[in-house]
Amino acid sequence: MAQYFYNTKEMENRLAGEKYSTTNGAWVDGERVIFGKLTIPTGTRAEPHSHPNEQFIIILGGQAQVTIEGEERVVGEDDIIHIPAGAIHSTVVIGDDDLTFVTAKDTSWGIQGIPADEAGG
Repeated sequence: MAQYFYNTKEMENRLAGEKYSTTNGAWVDGERVIFGKLTIPTGTRAEPHSHPNEQFIIILGGQAQVTIEGEERVVGEDDIIHIPAGAIHSTVVIGDDDLTFVTAKDTSWGIQGIPADEAGG
């Protein structure tokens, strides 16, 4: 039987960037889209990395300094970020609150990225 409904509070909390990040949360791997709610704890970061699939993010809470291909921006609630496939990017959580966001990636690759130093970037 197919599952159609999910609750992130009832799902397993997993790391989304084991080699380079403290990003954690719950996500669903669909047929064509990976979709989830993730958190990067305050005072931590996602080191520079890339992935062969594109990614969209909408910030639900917190603030971060995000760098994509050398372009830096402070992002916060209601900001949408587009990360093209293969783009080197990183995130540093700033302020007193965790960064919470919803993300969507195509399933041509998993949720885990490749650290920039391993990808030759």
